[in-house]
Amino acid sequence: MNGISNACDLVDPTPLHKWSSTPDQPPYHHETAPSARAPGRLSCQFSYKSLAGDGTHWNQAAIDLSVEFTATGADPAYNQWKHKDTNGSGSNFGDITGIGAQGYWHTVVSDSSHTMGTDYVVGVQDSNVSVRVRIPILRQHGEPSLDMDALGTIARNQAQRALEGLKK
Repeated sequence: MNGISNACDLVDPTPLHKWSSTPDQPPYHHETAPSARAPGRLSCQFSYKSLAGDGTHWNQAAIDLSVEFTATGADPAYNQWKHKDTNGSGSNFGDITGIGAQGYWHTVVSDSSHTMGTDYVVGVQDSNVSVRVRIPILRQHGEPSLDMDALGTIARNQAQRALEGLKK
């Protein structure tokens, strides 16, 4: 953690541009250094919007990164995240292998009269670090549909990128 001064350096928001490419707000990042009371945490958010095909409404895409380090003898944040993410109704989830010691994915799709919202989450745990990547996408009806496999690949790649960035 000591080598990270900006948590947003751990993710690449470029893949979100296929859905929305105009920054909605400046990237937000926060780093809490380890102390005697807490082992440290990092967070980052990129948020984008673009005008929908109807010329009136907006499509949105974001990436939220959460990183928490685990104190000796404590449960990793991964356990709490996985429990919360995979115990809701209307969601799909499963395990991920090949990234860290353990991992999961989780999706929720919500449909309203005007929009379709999709959240894709990947959580991974490795050694003393837990990483959670959430990609929320909001699309107006009539826009091209999302490819969930492609969205999942992006989320997994971002989790892997964050883990690798933390190891440097």
